[in-house]
Amino acid sequence: MLNLIEDHGKVAVIDIGSNSLRFVIFDRYGRYPYPLFNERITCRLGDGVQKTKKLKKERIEQSLETIMRFSNIINEAGLEKVLVIGTAALRQAENSDAFIKPAEEILNTKIRILSGVEEADLVARGLVSNIPLANGIIADLGGGSLELIKVQNGKKIETISLNYGHLIEIDEKKFKQIIKKLNWENGLDDQFFYGVGGSFRALGLVFKHKNKYPLDILHGLNISSKKANRILSKIIKLNGDVKGLPQSRKATMSNAAKIMRVVLKGTKSKNIFVCGTSVREGVVLENLSIRSIKHDPLISTCEEIAKQSVRFQGLANSLEKLLLPILSIGNKDELSRLLKASCLMADIAWNEHTSFRNVIAAEKILMLPTNSLTHRERAWLAKTLFHRYNRPVELVKFPFKFKSILSIEDKFTSLIIGLSLRFAMAACAGLPDLLDNLKMDLTEKQLKVSFNKNTKSLLVDHVYEKLNILSNYLERELIIEL
Repeated sequence: MLNLIEDHGKVAVIDIGSNSLRFVIFDRYGRYPYPLFNERITCRLGDGVQKTKKLKKERIEQSLETIMRFSNIINEAGLEKVLVIGTAALRQAENSDAFIKPAEEILNTKIRILSGVEEADLVARGLVSNIPLANGIIADLGGGSLELIKVQNGKKIETISLNYGHLIEIDEKKFKQIIKKLNWENGLDDQFFYGVGGSFRALGLVFKHKNKYPLDILHGLNISSKKANRILSKIIKLNGDVKGLPQSRKATMSNAAKIMRVVLKGTKSKNIFVCGTSVREGVVLENLSIRSIKHDPLISTCEEIAKQSVRFQGLANSLEKLLLPILSIGNKDELSRLLKASCLMADIAWNEHTSFRNVIAAEKILMLPTNSLTHRERAWLAKTLFHRYNRPVELVKFPFKFKSILSIEDKFTSLIIGLSLRFAMAACAGLPDLLDNLKMDLTEKQLKVSFNKNTKSLLVDHVYEKLNILSNYLERELIIEL
């Protein structure tokens, strides 16, 4: 039985994989768990296990040294909650106790050895928490196993775990037959192939290097299967010696590429979605109460950040209420989420130097260590907050190039929402109560702003200037009522 925990506090998660040992300390549970510490050490514990069914002595020793390091950090940090899991190497090796027993003594906690199905379930849980309506196939490629999960609108349909990993030399012909027998077709336009694990992220790095992709965050990167297969074929041909591929991946990437290529072709997948999630997020979520799991990842992330960044409580609600008429410039259902997120983040750079707040606000969004935002949402929010802090808008252009991510409409809506926030924040000085007597209306020809009761004193020159710029970009006549 799981010991459910509150959605706050620090927790350590140790993931003992076939290729590497991962150690993450989350700053808090909840809908936006912040990675306070994240370390990966390549120990290749599962090296040769597929053939010999044995863990090598030198790999055990190196892995135990790593566990000792993790233990020292845990003790020094005073962490009470430690979740430890083992995957393919420990479930396949006949002598796994030679590692498990001393490791449990060092950590003073039990290691949970996941079955292939359990590992797949936790991988799916971690991914769906960030992509609630995931549709297609999730593939988690590790050193010693490949977990495949079919999902439809965020719900798990079918699961399989195969003993094929990037540390294992594969018989491609035999592997193709296994994938063919699954009969998992994934070729519809709304279906994705969600790639989980370091090999897929390495593929993403090569793609980014080759195409000069503008965002550094890998999670959410979309690659067409056509382009992915060209890269994978090159990796196989050159035995991993391709630009953009991390040195630590070159030795095993050729084998990983063979596995990925077979699965992509065998499932007729059209698009790869590179994921930053893992089995570790699933382990954390498994230990949370249900109330903390169902949410809109974008809004939940912004809510958690706003708790730390906003100066005056209630600001986001007052901003959103004032700016709701602006939604008529685009798709209301979609834009309402983005407006809410923007209002929550509107005070994110208040304590930065005024000359640099625009760029710093954008960079903060672009560098958020979360998997809860799509690339489009991240780029849109960054551009919006840049314009919210920009001064003056005519002289400073947005310094990031998102042509491949944002549509023309996206660029327009982010500009207008940003300029609207710029006006509102200047008028109220960040104090939500001062917005309650302001009203905004947007028609096909006019932008009308009403300053009710005793709020006309808010309309000073620089506030009027910001309103005038907003109306110009909207191509509406500005009407002010006092």
